[in-house]
Amino acid sequence: MNIRLTQRDRAEVQSIADSLPDDDLQEVAGYVDDWQARHQVNPLTMAAIAFLSQHYDRNAVAMLDHDDDWHIKLGEVLRELMIDTGKRERGVNALIHKVA
Repeated sequence: MNIRLTQRDRAEVQSIADSLPDDDLQEVAGYVDDWQARHQVNPLTMAAIAFLSQHYDRNAVAMLDHDDDWHIKLGEVLRELMIDTGKRERGVNALIHKVA
C-alpha cells in the first residue's frame, strides 16, 4: 500500500512510535539485531566509501574499510536508524488500521 502521510499523520505516527510498549520495542530491536548478525556488510559503510571516493584519495578512503572504530560507529548508526524506522513503521501500520 502506498499512501502519502499529511503533516498531522506524520505527527500521529511519531507519537505512536514514541509510545510503543516495551514488548514492541523489544521485537523491533530483536529484528534489527538479527538482521545485523546475518548481514556482514553494512550498507552505510559502502555508501560512505562511495561518497568519500568522490572527494579523497582512494588509498585514504580504502583505509576506512580496515578501521574497526568506524565500522563500530557506522554499525551503531545503522542500528539506531533501523530501530527508529521500525518503530515508525509500526506507527504507520497502526494509523492505517485505525483509518481502515
